[in-house]
Amino acid sequence: MSNTMTETVTRTPPAVMTTEVPLVAGDVLRATDTPAVSPPTASPPPPSNGSRRTGSPTGSVKSTKSSKGHRRTSSAASDIAKAAGIDLDAVSMAEARKVMSEEHKVLGFRPPHGSFAAEVQSIAAKHPEGKPGASPPDTNKLKEIAREDALRILAERKTNTGADKDALPPNVKPVNGNDKHVTPARHSPPAPGVNLNKISATAARVLMSHEHRALGFRPPPGSLAAEAQSAAARHPDGDGTHLDDETLREIALRDAERIKADRELNIVEGVNVSTIGKDGAAVIQSEETRALGHPPPSGSLASEAQSAAERHPGGGSFKPDGNPAQLEELKEAARHDAERLRAQEESAKVQEAKELERRPPSPPKVDKAVETEPLTEAPPEVVRTLTTTPPLSRTETGDSVEIVGDVVGSTLLA
Repeated sequence: MSNTMTETVTRTPPAVMTTEVPLVAGDVLRATDTPAVSPPTASPPPPSNGSRRTGSPTGSVKSTKSSKGHRRTSSAASDIAKAAGIDLDAVSMAEARKVMSEEHKVLGFRPPHGSFAAEVQSIAAKHPEGKPGASPPDTNKLKEIAREDALRILAERKTNTGADKDALPPNVKPVNGNDKHVTPARHSPPAPGVNLNKISATAARVLMSHEHRALGFRPPPGSLAAEAQSAAARHPDGDGTHLDDETLREIALRDAERIKADRELNIVEGVNVSTIGKDGAAVIQSEETRALGHPPPSGSLASEAQSAAERHPGGGSFKPDGNPAQLEELKEAARHDAERLRAQEESAKVQEAKELERRPPSPPKVDKAVETEPLTEAPPEVVRTLTTTPPLSRTETGDSVEIVGDVVGSTLLA
């Protein structure tokens, strides 16, 4: 009997590591440093026993069971779009931003990795202007799919906050080859965080209280407080780790600021500037300055982003530094806004030139009038002046006559 047991143990499949991300990704308070990786295309077929998992050369975990949660592959998004008669390759980055904005409004937070909007944006990043020669997609249909996907994500987050067997974090270990798994602890970021697999019900209540007070309303599904309460319901006593009130308060305040930024829709040129924080604003400022050749003026995308970053320095779930597609989206929006501003500047110059042409000619100056006066008119003026006898001359002549008359009269009398 003991020999049989020993043989069974030695044949237990080794632990398999996976590069898949957790169910909830993108949250700075509980995210891992592992990027989202699509399932390998050349993985071997699964064995007939659906309960056994095999490791692929890339280390990913495959299963014959259907995937759960809101994590999907890009092909799933393409299938949904094709069913609606939409070719995702024809979607431009501008259309993708509209889809992201629509799903964002319904969710109340940034659509996570695996959402329809995120996948559409990832596909559009490969061809920002859309497929050449393809007809533009129906925007209303895209928005309708985004709204349905948002409702699905909210429903799944409400009912399924546990670890997804098909979306397990790194270093997951199958137990004795069956479907039970030991979910590893989520790695905390450098800032104080919460391990949802170890938090107690008491700490979850304190976290909910602090975040509720910071928000002014009950934390919505997808918030750290809501997920902490759902996780603590499975292990009320936690693992014995104590989190002091000040630490929980700091964590709750950070998550509340993220939610506020995500819920504040301040769309400028297709970008919700409330969610990008100081880092995203700096990216836009740099790109727009380079495109314009001078600092962007007031009213530009860069100016609005800087203003929003002052209200929400940390931004929301939008993290351009960790997502090349989001970073390219910001840069493209900045370049597009720079083109708009440059067109306005050129239009202002043309308008100014037209106004100068329409102005009446200014009256001639006095010195120019004198220069153009004929020189022949000057001599007659001089002649007239010389021939005119002044009154004094006539008076002197009269005096002379009187004197002469007196002299003649005296001579005659003599």
